[in-house]
Amino acid sequence: MLRLFLSALLVLFAALPAFAQGLRAQSAHFDLRSDAPVDARAVLSDLEAFRLAVLADLGLDPDDTEERLRLNIVDDTATFDAVTPGGITAAIYRQSAAGHDVIIGYSAEPGHFLSRALEPEWLRLVLRHEVVHHILETRYPRKLPIWLGEGLAEHYATYERDADGRAVFGRTLPEQEPLSASQHWLPMGTVIENLARYPDFRLAQSRLGSTAPDAAQRLYYGQSLALAQFVIAQPDGLASVHRFVDGLEPGGSGEDSFEAAFGLRYDPLESRIRERLSDADAATDRPVRTSTSGSTVTVRDASPDERLENHLRLLLSHGRIATATQSRIDAVRAALGPAEATVTMDLARAVRSWRLGDWNGSDRATARVLAADPDNARALKIRAKSAYGRVSERQSEEALWDAAEAAALAALAVRPDDAELHLFRVAVSLPTTTRLDAGARESLDWLQGRAVHQTLPHTAMMMIPALIYERRFDQADRVLDSAARWTEQSGDRWVIDRLRRNVASERARVAATDP
Repeated sequence: MLRLFLSALLVLFAALPAFAQGLRAQSAHFDLRSDAPVDARAVLSDLEAFRLAVLADLGLDPDDTEERLRLNIVDDTATFDAVTPGGITAAIYRQSAAGHDVIIGYSAEPGHFLSRALEPEWLRLVLRHEVVHHILETRYPRKLPIWLGEGLAEHYATYERDADGRAVFGRTLPEQEPLSASQHWLPMGTVIENLARYPDFRLAQSRLGSTAPDAAQRLYYGQSLALAQFVIAQPDGLASVHRFVDGLEPGGSGEDSFEAAFGLRYDPLESRIRERLSDADAATDRPVRTSTSGSTVTVRDASPDERLENHLRLLLSHGRIATATQSRIDAVRAALGPAEATVTMDLARAVRSWRLGDWNGSDRATARVLAADPDNARALKIRAKSAYGRVSERQSEEALWDAAEAAALAALAVRPDDAELHLFRVAVSLPTTTRLDAGARESLDWLQGRAVHQTLPHTAMMMIPALIYERRFDQADRVLDSAARWTEQSGDRWVIDRLRRNVASERARVAATDP
């Protein structure tokens, strides 16, 4: 038995990456952690200027206080596979309570689909694309349909500066190559109406008659890019996008919503976009006047232990809940030894424990962080998430409700604009009062005033019991309508239907008893 165990460990260690010379680099808004050598100064300087141009075009103010976005180039396909949804994925943007990461996979194996990651032009495009996802998901006031999020990310990734120093977006990307005049496109309804999930690329691939595994996926990205460029080129641009997102009705016609926002049905849409693609003058969007970034970039070598620790952090923060992921975590941890003892690692451990439902393990990790830094915002939020998890499991224990409310309030003192923390506060304030207390009502008003159901459509359902207590039945309906638009799993629909019944029942009871 021992011999077999040691053999298994040797196999795991052998599968760990044999690192080349890696590096760490930082600029004002980005933290690059690469297992392989890249021109870090060129990469980060480009991203700093790019970020300013995108924010200017979207009409968003730069926030120089925001935490650096971590950019990770991972020279280990096993680790990369564990932190991605699988399939043909070359890069991904991930969020967790421990921080936000862009993760790019790299393989030195010839012909591997990740072998291009270090090519400068390819790397620039991929990083820009994922940085746009970060901007849209952290700064934009609405959840966007998949085609629009991917289309905008592709559109802005085409960033260039013209002779006058203005930012210009709109040149052709490789994803648009399949959009030739003879190519059979995916139906526009398929592209537009998959709001929260990607379409079934296998089905699309069979319709296209292609044997290339990424043909349908590239076509979807190409059509999303062309469609996004088409709608934002309309006279009122992003305002019409807002109308479209706001006008989606659960169970209603997506085509009717699209026509109301953009003035076109699906049938003429493909021909209009094809016309625009063939018009060279229409390929470039309006130029935007921005300044180039003067951010200083610092670069240094990274030791093998630093790179292993970063792999472990990524696995803990974002790795799938699976036996293979845990095996990878164990192998990296064993190879790293005692070196992994930092605040960043404790936050990642806390997130992993929380995802596994190990509330005590999560608390132990956050306690180590808070002992050194009592106002650490991320540790306070993770502690509040774990406290809420305990309540969800053992609702009859009133002490847990009080502890969860205290944890939410402590985190809100440091992060007063965190929507999830306001949701926690509202959700755990219910059992001790017949109506919400003043503080919970303040959080509920805050959530309603900022239309959080448009940004966090599923998470916002946590406020439904509070809205019922407050007899805000119409607002409860709006929250559930928003969640219904973005249903991703069958379990989501079951929760929505159950909450609809609760709202309807309480509305009827109040109508029958109140004069």
